[in-house]
Amino acid sequence: MRLRLEDRLLKLANVFGLVDRKAMTLKEAAAVTGYSYWHLTRLYRRYRHRGIKRLFVRHRKCRQARLRRQHVTLLKKYYRDLKQPQLSLLMYFLRLDHPSFPAVSREWVRQTLIREQVYAPGSRSRKFRKRFEAPAPGILIQGDSTLYRWIPGDDRYYHLIAFLDDCTRVCLAAAIAEHDFIPEHFRLLKRIVRCRGRFVALYYDNDEKYRYIRHKQSRHYTYHTDDADLQVVRALSELGITVINSKPFEPCGKGKIERFLQTCQLQLPVWFRRYRVRTLEEANHVLERYLRYYNEKQVHRELKSTPQQKLDRLGTQSRFRPVGPEVDLGRVFSYRYQRVVDRANTIRFNGNEYQLERSRLGHSYCGKRAELRYLPNKPLRVFIDGRPVRCRKLLTLTRDRAESPEMEDVKVAIL
Repeated sequence: MRLRLEDRLLKLANVFGLVDRKAMTLKEAAAVTGYSYWHLTRLYRRYRHRGIKRLFVRHRKCRQARLRRQHVTLLKKYYRDLKQPQLSLLMYFLRLDHPSFPAVSREWVRQTLIREQVYAPGSRSRKFRKRFEAPAPGILIQGDSTLYRWIPGDDRYYHLIAFLDDCTRVCLAAAIAEHDFIPEHFRLLKRIVRCRGRFVALYYDNDEKYRYIRHKQSRHYTYHTDDADLQVVRALSELGITVINSKPFEPCGKGKIERFLQTCQLQLPVWFRRYRVRTLEEANHVLERYLRYYNEKQVHRELKSTPQQKLDRLGTQSRFRPVGPEVDLGRVFSYRYQRVVDRANTIRFNGNEYQLERSRLGHSYCGKRAELRYLPNKPLRVFIDGRPVRCRKLLTLTRDRAESPEMEDVKVAIL
């Protein structure tokens, strides 16, 4: 049988009186009253603070004030003068100028404006915020990558890496890769420089491929900023290209590439489903067709034209500079390491030993510093004094020999 409120209050008053006189503990009182220990503790705290009569009294919310006619007129005036702003901004500026304006909710203001036929749901046109824009093509290139399930029917996540011109919104290069590794960035940047030319600056986030992010927190290694081997930054610096890092935790700083990636997440799966894409190679093939459509046919809402049309209009102002044949892009966009040639005219790299061919005069390169250029699944290239040197693999070092103290320390790039 459920007790009435008066009976419950009387029972709790007797129990709390015993607890006050320390004749009963709260745990024993919980067993007597049927409440849990934690709930009875909250009731006892409220009883000590408010008294037994207000133990179960709930505070009702105050009824919202209605708007008088002069308030509605003032609201309509501000809405028209501010040129249909967001309702939260409308109330902010209204309360700023008129502190005595009644405190009403956003929904109340919305319904009032609808009744007055001033505001219609969905009638406010979307306004683009004023962003920074490079004055000419080729001055600033924005880059980023995103992880998404691109292929329909495939639950695996793949990385979409893209580079976009800040001025014209032309997507210069993009690819879907299984991993967001340095070789993929090398391949895309190399394609941009070969097809478009050398640009001025690259705008990227604080990815560890573009910025040194370690903070001396390792127990086994000591890293210094001067010793950081950022391979992508080093390759771009050889071409005279500057890398600019965006501010951490503020993706709106590179909003153009972020918006392009969001568009890809909305449109690319539809394209892949239409062309029945099943593999990663097919996805990249369809991606090339999509980029041609995006650059040449799809009208950009902010530009009021296609990105390629704007690039053609500003063709004379372009800052893309062609790269001469004397620049070896394969050498630039590759990992760079340095080794010292030993007495046997050999070098050691990545667990292998390589024999260098002697010079034309038959001299050895012993003691000289060799520059190694390396890409995965590509032959190793060796340069001494800026000239290429042929080499052949002698043997693969075993684990015991590779870990012996006789082998020189290998400097590994911070990837």
